[in-house]
Amino acid sequence: MKSFLGSFFVLLSLHVVGQDTNQITIGHTDSLHSVILNEDRVLRIYNPSPAGTDNKERYPVLILLDAEQHFSSTVGMIQQLRGRWPGILVVGITNTDRNRDLTPANDEEETSNGTSSGGGDRFMDFIGQELIPYIEQHYPASPYRLFSGHSLGGLMVTHTFLNNPGLFNAYIAIDPSLWWDDMKLVEASRKDYNTAEYDTRSLFIARAKNMPPGMEPATAMTDTTEYTVLFRSVASFVANLGESSETGFRWKAKFYPEETHGTVQLNGQYDALKFMFDYYQFRTSLFELHPDMDIDSVLSAHFQKISRRFGYPVLPSENLINNLGYTCMGLKKWAQAEAFFKQNIENHPESANCFDSMGDFYQATGDLRKAMENYSKALSLGNDDGTRQKLEYLKSIK
Repeated sequence: MKSFLGSFFVLLSLHVVGQDTNQITIGHTDSLHSVILNEDRVLRIYNPSPAGTDNKERYPVLILLDAEQHFSSTVGMIQQLRGRWPGILVVGITNTDRNRDLTPANDEEETSNGTSSGGGDRFMDFIGQELIPYIEQHYPASPYRLFSGHSLGGLMVTHTFLNNPGLFNAYIAIDPSLWWDDMKLVEASRKDYNTAEYDTRSLFIARAKNMPPGMEPATAMTDTTEYTVLFRSVASFVANLGESSETGFRWKAKFYPEETHGTVQLNGQYDALKFMFDYYQFRTSLFELHPDMDIDSVLSAHFQKISRRFGYPVLPSENLINNLGYTCMGLKKWAQAEAFFKQNIENHPESANCFDSMGDFYQATGDLRKAMENYSKALSLGNDDGTRQKLEYLKSIK
């Protein structure tokens, strides 16, 4: 239906819900009763699978903490740049008792102020033993999982990374509250990461300029007041990672001198996703610059690399194959273009877009009968004014 020549291709998947409300949403809520926590937990779900289709694709799962604050922005960037990274199934967990769930140990000072804390391990048991199996049973989840949190959420991400790294493939800690419990996690980060349990894991740490106005980072590191404790704790954690031996896991830390603790989440989440999937994007413009290149072999090698990173076979998406079909048409590689469009129809027989693209191919090659057949099939699967106009035009000239 659409020709996206070049490297930029986007699949927006905002869903219109309700018969008469005309509201646009980016997901839905779900709930799960936790036996471990003895309470119901509300979830915010973004499912990238196209609505109303029999799509067999499975997606990496992002478990997102503090969903009340971060779900909408995270889903927005995932939708906007799909293609740079894969479709991602987002599972946002809303809070009931935030301090209890997102702290790995009791902090005596916090407890003395009447704040509950120290329930982090039970909360992670809920995620590992109840939430993840539930998501895998009810949603198109692949085995590749990411875990993202900001502030106390980042504390819990870091705690899990240090103590149970196998639970997730990728960890995103955004300005984590590593000052908690006298920086015990900072001390725990002095360890050897060149082990099998960290091999193939990824970690991204975002840190903001959490210090009084006018103070420089070097001065903050020698300060002993509470005004710099967050900055010092995260900086020390990053330094410990840098002092480790050569490792099998990928990690990156980024400092945001223009951001504060309250504003760093948006930039941090975006940069983390770019880092986690910096190998994912397949640039169709490569073939426009090098038309003699073997598209099939390059495509196969690219997805073999992705499959190794993900730990299971990953196939090109419907959108990418569609783009490659149009790219081949632009290069007048007609046989290869037809093969790509037919492959998409075979893999996605309920997709109106696949048949519309096949119709475009036959119209371009002069087979108007087959073009009309495919446009008609596309209209039977989904109402689209563009497809209808093309079909009516062909009927008028036949």
